[in-house]
Parts: sequence; structure tokens; C-alpha cells
Amino acid sequence: MIEREQNKAIFKFSLQLIVTMLAAFLLHWIVLDFYNYSFQEAHLLSTYLTNTILALVIVGLILRFQHAVRNHIGFLFLAGSTLKIAVFFIVFRPLYMIDGEVSTLERIGFIVPYLISLFLETRSLVRFLNS
Repeated sequence: MIEREQNKAIFKFSLQLIVTMLAAFLLHWIVLDFYNYSFQEAHLLSTYLTNTILALVIVGLILRFQHAVRNHIGFLFLAGSTLKIAVFFIVFRPLYMIDGEVSTLERIGFIVPYLISLFLETRSLVRFLNS
């Protein structure tokens, strides 16, 4: 893949990820509001932003350096997922544990953006590997 195609693939992934995550964030916020929860209770903004940024970095680096990492893409993808889980335990879990427990609202507040970004990352990298 030449640099122009790399940039196009990275831009396309970035646009899809940002639009999807923004739509999911707004829908998540609406649902929480409907049930009279504050989106701040689940730390929605920070979890969506963190997952979006990490997904952009992980896929962007893999696509940018594809020739150097062609045989290790799966390992790098798993390392990226591990990084996201580590961020959860290092950054978000202490925030969630302030009251002594991680509520369902907080768990869903992290897992929804994590799964959405994971799906989009996987789909993007599978398309890349198939091309």
C-alpha cells in the first residue's frame, strides 16, 4: 500500500470511528437521560474519548507501518486491546471505585465504547489483511 492509500485508509477508518462513536455517545446519553441518570455518573465523555483516541492510534500505527509489522499485526492488535484494558484498570476503575463498587451503569459506560471501537478496529484490520 503506497502512502496515499495508507492515508486514505487511515482517514476512512478515522471518519467511521469518530462518526460511530459520536452517534453511540449521543444515543447512550439520551438513554441515560431517559432513565434520569447523569452521563457524568458513568464518565461517558472520558470513556468514549479514551476508546476513540486509543483506537485511532492503534489502527493508525498498524496501517502506517504495515510493511514493517505485516507478520505481527495480530499481536499488535492484541497488544492494543490489552492497552485499552490496562487503561481501564489504571484510570477508570479507581474513578469507579470511589464509592466502593463498580456499578452496572459504570460498567456499561466503559464496555459499550470499548466494544464499538473493538468492532470497528477488527473490521478495518480484517479488510486490510484481505486486500
